[in-house]
This record gives sequence, structure tokens and C-alpha cells, in this order.
Amino acid sequence: MEMNQRAPRRRHGFGPRHASAAGIAPPRGGSSLPRRTVQELASSGGISVLVIDDEPDMRELISVSLPSSEFEVVMAEGGRAAVALLATRRFDVAITDLKSQDAHGMETVSVLRQMDPDMEVIVATGFVNAETARACMRYGAYDYIRKPYDIEELRHVLLRAVEKRRLRSLVPLYEVSCALLSLRTRAEVLAHLGELALDLVPHQAFRLLLPDPDTGVLHLCSPPDGLELPLEALRGMALRAIERQEPVSVTHAAKEWPFSPVSRLGAAIAYPLQAGTAPAGSLILMRGIAQPAFSVSELQRGNLFCAQLALALETARLNSEMDARLKEMLAARGEMVKAEKLATAGKLAAGLTHELSNPLAFTKASLQALTGYSRNVKTLSSVTRDVAHELASRGEPRLMELARRLLAVTGSEAQAVIQDSADAAEDAVDGIRRVEGLLSELRTLSGDCPVVQFEQMDVTPLLQVWKEKEHLPRPIRVDAPNAVIAHVGRKELESSLTRLVTFLCEMPLERPGASREPVVLRAGHDKDRPAIWLEDPLLVLSEERRSDIFDARIQEDSHGGRTMRLNLSLALAYQILRRMGADLAVLPAPSGGSTFRLLLPGMG
Repeated sequence: MEMNQRAPRRRHGFGPRHASAAGIAPPRGGSSLPRRTVQELASSGGISVLVIDDEPDMRELISVSLPSSEFEVVMAEGGRAAVALLATRRFDVAITDLKSQDAHGMETVSVLRQMDPDMEVIVATGFVNAETARACMRYGAYDYIRKPYDIEELRHVLLRAVEKRRLRSLVPLYEVSCALLSLRTRAEVLAHLGELALDLVPHQAFRLLLPDPDTGVLHLCSPPDGLELPLEALRGMALRAIERQEPVSVTHAAKEWPFSPVSRLGAAIAYPLQAGTAPAGSLILMRGIAQPAFSVSELQRGNLFCAQLALALETARLNSEMDARLKEMLAARGEMVKAEKLATAGKLAAGLTHELSNPLAFTKASLQALTGYSRNVKTLSSVTRDVAHELASRGEPRLMELARRLLAVTGSEAQAVIQDSADAAEDAVDGIRRVEGLLSELRTLSGDCPVVQFEQMDVTPLLQVWKEKEHLPRPIRVDAPNAVIAHVGRKELESSLTRLVTFLCEMPLERPGASREPVVLRAGHDKDRPAIWLEDPLLVLSEERRSDIFDARIQEDSHGGRTMRLNLSLALAYQILRRMGADLAVLPAPSGGSTFRLLLPGMG
């Protein structure tokens, strides 16, 4: 059954629902409680029969002749009396005389069917022909029977009528059950609850009360409909139904009517919801002041519906738990994949570091020596120029020639070569240091690293430092007025923050003037844990991109002439922080961008 294409078969709202016919109309007064409960029906097996006949002898004949163990017979002397009775209770089947003093029998059939579409109507007449039979069916009668009555024939007609009613009621119950059990989430169940219940039990309003998972207190879960009802009254009625484990029905005429301030309500019924052996709440259906009380068959159908509803809610809860577990499993799987990839890279880096340690150390030492030699040569060149000037000042031809040659050797071109050599050596040493640092960080991912030394520290100074840094591509705004104490490794946290801030500041910007929008660094607490937030209003990421942003990836390096490079910055920061017991995640920011949220280990 397609839920989004279904429409309620009846209309919600308070007001008259039955049209009048032939001067017979449903009463607009109050209602009273049904005479029999579901338990009484189950124990007696009785079928309620309304006999409408203006002849007392005929009414008495049916009352006396039908077995009391099978039938409960209630008599009405005419159509108007029958309508008054139906305003107070419902019947399984009605027998009406085709001709009565206050109305024609066919008109009575029409009104009875309007008031209770579920009730089967049998027409009794002394003159039966084909046209009479067709007219009976046209007005909604189930069958007709000849007068005077053959009691055995009447009994069989009544039993067939009730069986037809029972079978007919199973169809909507089956459809509603299929639709209800096809809903996967609690939100879907609540969204379609009123519509589905309306298909089985006509009502003008409903309230669903479910227990709080922690306290067990019943709270409202139904959508608002503009009808203000006292919550305590709803809870009291629901608790009575739960305690009795059976429906509780009340009308405005009853002493225990709980909704006295509300003038538009005429009847209410509370069904208990049961999930296994534990109470699962209550569904309360309500009718307007001009509507009849709930019938026995509605008690039964509502009970069956609420059993399906409790099962649907329990299934939705299990689906929700299963979805949450599945998300946890997928997240754990993602973490394992990330850790495995980075651990593999770390092991490779550890092997490379071992193999390259001697060549790197030798090269680094040689370059450092070359840097020292460059400084010495530069000093020697400066002294040589001073000597040349001194020799030239003495005026002797031989000394002046020597001075000229010395100045030629130590000229500006030579000075530039010496300076370039020194700069190249320093850059090479710096490059080797960076390679050593990268290999060292990668080695930590393989587990081949010393244990992090934790300390209690205020993390806000690590953020304040960024306000003092110059020549950054983006401005930094720091919001950390109070101390935030965490139990972390200082060096690891500092290096990870550096990687995160650098990533945000160096991100390519396409919008003009975007470089003036600051990256915001904040410190505080999130659910009693020390936390750091790095918010960038320009970093707009899809959900999929947020989930894989900490994966090691190949990306285009626009600063290097559109070359490709391996970006390990965020992956290293993520893994180092995780090893420290911190939790790093990317969340949507209120600004429309993204926020890196870092939850740190606390003092506990």
C-alpha cells in the first residue's frame, strides 16, 4: 500500500456527520457508554440485534424466540426510537419492518446505514417481490425476510449478516496492518497514525501517549491539531487502560468524564499498547459532541489496530537501533581503513628512515660543513678586498697590480656566487630537516615511536599564538577568553593545530575578497570535555567529503606549477590526535562553511 498516495476515507473535524432522511435524523444530544464491553462479548458470544417494529407482538416473538446464549435483542417501536438508540450504542445487525407508523422502512434503512455503516440491516416485510428486493439492496440492506417470521430462517440470516460484517471488516484491517508494518521509522508511524486509525475506527481527534525511555512517564507524541486537552486527564485515562489491559471508553454524560472544560468532545476511548510484557503506551480516540459512543466492534477493531501499532513502534525502535549500529560499524570500518592505510605508510616510512638515515645524516653533515665553508670563504673574501685596497694605496706598481688581481678575484660576481652557495646549502639542510620530520611523523603511525608525554595544560595559549603570526594568507580571529585545561601531549597538539590552521589558511579561494574573511579559532567545553573549534566560513563540504577529508590523498599543488603531490597533512593530524585520545571531526558550521571540532582528553 503506497502511503504517500493514500487518503483518509473519512474527514477529521468536529461537527455533524449524518444527513437526515424522511424526517428521521440522528440526534444531536449526548451519548452514554456502550452497554457491553469486549470481555462481556467474548464470554457470552452474544450478537446484538436491534428489532424495529411497531407491532409489540412481533417484537416480543423475536425477543423470546432467538436463543439468549447467541443473541442480545433490543427493541424499538419505530424509526425515530431506533435512531435514538443508535445515538447511545451500536449494534451488530438491525431488523426493520418495511412499513412502520412514523417512517417508511426504506428510509429507516438509509438513516441507519448513515449512522453506522458497519451495521448490517435486514428488512422484514409481508409482501416480497423482485422490485422490493432490489429496493432493499439499493438503500443498503443486507437481505430481506418474510413475515411472519420463520425463527430458524431468521437465525441463519442474522448469522450470515454478522459473518459478512466480520469478513468485510478484515479487509481494511489487513490493509491497515500491511501499511502500518511497512513503515520503518517512528516518524513515519506517527505521521500516518491518525489516517490509518481513521480507516478502522471513525474519530475526530486522537492522542498518542508513549512512555519516556528513562522515567517511564507518559508524554504526548501526536502532532498538534488545535484541540487543547488537559494532559493529566489524558494520562489518567491512558493509565487506566494500561492497568486494565483493555480499552476504557467514556462519554461526556458519564460522571468520570475527564474533559469537562472541553465542550466539543462527546466520547473518548483509550486503547492500551503492549510490546511483549511491557506497557508501550496508549492511543486515545475522540469524537465530537454530536457523535455516538464507540461501539463494541470498534473496541475490537481498535484493539487489533493497537496491537499492530505497538508492534510497528517496537519495529521502528529496533530499526533505529539497527541503523545506529550500522552507522557505528561503518564509521568503525572507516576508521580501521584509515588506520590501516596510514599504518602501512608509517611502516614504509620507518623502513625508509632506517635505510636513509645514514645517507641523510652524511648529506646533512656535508651541507652543514659547506655552509660553514661558505661563511669562511665570505669572510676570507672580505679580508682579501681590504688587503687589496691597502696595497693599492701604497702607489707601487707591483703592489697595485697585485691589488688589481685580488679585487678581480673577489669582485661582486664572486660575492654573488659565494652567497648563492651558502643559501643553497642552507635550503638543502632545511629540506633535509623537513624530510626527517615527515619521516619521523610517519614512523609514529606505525607504532615505532616513544610514548606521548601527557601533561595538564591550558590550550588557549596555543590559539593566541596565531594572532601574532604575520604573512598568513588569511586573517585569524581567536575567541578563547577563559582557560581550557586538557590532558594532552603539548608537542603533538601543537603540531596538529599547525597542520589544521595551515590547511585552512592555504586553501585555494575563488571568490573575490574571500581572503579577508577570517578563520575563527575558539576554545571551550563540549559536554564537559575540553574542546577546540576551527571554523572556516568558506570551506563548504558535502557529507561524503566531510567523511573522507582525513584520508591521505593525491591533490593538485597549484603553488608548484600544477603538479601533483601526496597530501598527508590532515591525515597525520587526525591520526596523531586519535593516538592522544582526542576526537577530531568536521561538522557543518552555522556560517554555512565547516568547523573542525577537536574534543580533547580532560583532567579526569
